[in-house]
Amino acid sequence: MHVPEPVRKVVWLKDIIARVMQLTGSLSGAEGIKTDYTELNDDIMLYADEDQISQIFVNLFRNAVQAGASRISVTASVSDEGCISIDVANDGRPVPPERREEIFIPFFTTKSDGSGIGLSLSRQIMRMHNGSLTLARSDERETVFSLKFR
Repeated sequence: MHVPEPVRKVVWLKDIIARVMQLTGSLSGAEGIKTDYTELNDDIMLYADEDQISQIFVNLFRNAVQAGASRISVTASVSDEGCISIDVANDGRPVPPERREEIFIPFFTTKSDGSGIGLSLSRQIMRMHNGSLTLARSDERETVFSLKFR
């Protein structure tokens, strides 16, 4: 998997999320999934490749739909040190404990029609942006993926 070098520019996070919600609207709308976005700080900006970051959110939304989610919530904040944190939560089926490390391995999939590159590619994109993508939690209540931009 070769990911091109990011073409960074200043982008509003809310614009990226709105674009992703529009792109995945038919996907989530067909399933009756409620999506929402909350910024805990006003006007959060990223210096990032908009298309690559959008791809991460599309992958996370698609995975949530495939997990049977009825709700996807995105929450973003900026720490006092300037670190941007974004949590993408859904109420679909949890990731089994024995699979939590494997989901980021290229070509590993639990789906019969999956390629196993979505989360691996997403993590690689985040690393190229000097950030991280982790599975913060996954239980019967919700699954949360956390993106951190330093």
